[in-house]
Amino acid sequence: MHILRRKSRAPTGILLLPVELLEHILNESCNTTRAALRSTCSLLCSLATPFVFETLVIDIAKTHLSNFQDRLSFFAALVSGKTFARYVKHLRLVNMKVPVKNRTGPLDRIFFKKRREQHSKKLEELLVAAVPFLTSLQTVLHDGPDMAGLVFLQNSALWNQISYLPGMSTISVHEWVAGHPFSNSNFPHITELNITDPVCFNPVAILVSRSPNLSSLNICSRSSKSPPSIDPLFYEYPKGTHSSITALLLCGDFALRSHRVHLLIPHLRQLQSLELSINFLTPTFWASLQAERIFLRRLSLSLSTDEPALFDYLCSYSGLRSFFLGIRTGFGEDAKKGMERVHERHGEILDQQMCEPPGIRFGFSDQDHYQR
Repeated sequence: MHILRRKSRAPTGILLLPVELLEHILNESCNTTRAALRSTCSLLCSLATPFVFETLVIDIAKTHLSNFQDRLSFFAALVSGKTFARYVKHLRLVNMKVPVKNRTGPLDRIFFKKRREQHSKKLEELLVAAVPFLTSLQTVLHDGPDMAGLVFLQNSALWNQISYLPGMSTISVHEWVAGHPFSNSNFPHITELNITDPVCFNPVAILVSRSPNLSSLNICSRSSKSPPSIDPLFYEYPKGTHSSITALLLCGDFALRSHRVHLLIPHLRQLQSLELSINFLTPTFWASLQAERIFLRRLSLSLSTDEPALFDYLCSYSGLRSFFLGIRTGFGEDAKKGMERVHERHGEILDQQMCEPPGIRFGFSDQDHYQR
């Protein structure tokens, strides 16, 4: 499943309506003639339009459009850009294949199969052409069956069109695999990337390197198929260039070994927020952060055991504002003393300091990031 979404914003009620409808409402308030009733009914119809067409589901197999010409007219209306396309906020891709009908003769089946493929391709081309008119689009979701969804998943033109919509600032992907056209698309406007159960990090690294505005990277895995090491995340950056990530979340059976730290640190120089719940984290990581003067403002950790290097790092600077620590084996005397040192160093400005019982694990706070 692939989800692209815009960052959520606080609802603003009537201000969410198009400008022309707001102007109509203002003009209507001064209308005291007999035409007011008819005008008001027309206005209400216009007001309903954005909500009626807020979600567009593409599932040709279950559509009420019985023939190809009806389907063609429907998609052509999207391309016109003058009807309801601008109101669509959520696009759900299920199935683009024309339904199979009973055919008796072998020649009849062959010709129908060819014609069905032509029809599906034409509808697909119209959908790609309609994307630029979906100016309010916030979410693109593919949740069709694997075989039925191949038309969507293998169409690089569709993803390329979607990727350049300015509203697409967040991408959420489940079980991202290599070779998917989505992996080769440029998403110049994204600021947040959420991934659950990645099969490999190569496509992730490609997208990260092509996203100059990416500031938040969140990876959460519950699968044994996920890669064990996290250092390939930044392999695709050209030599001499680094990421601008300010927030990083890693949750799963990942590991960062000491001989790999130097590959990761240069890309974390702007890091301000870090959440880690991984299998193994070398103490060298904290020493490297301190050496590079990368001082975190928000830190959430779930560790197997207490780590003296962590407390040394946290006491080497001022400005930590939020701190969360969970030790799965429990807090010993050394850990308690370390927490006291951190409190003494940052106590006056520390907004949050929490110690959780063993077994704590964290992931995405937004459940939609990994819904199936």
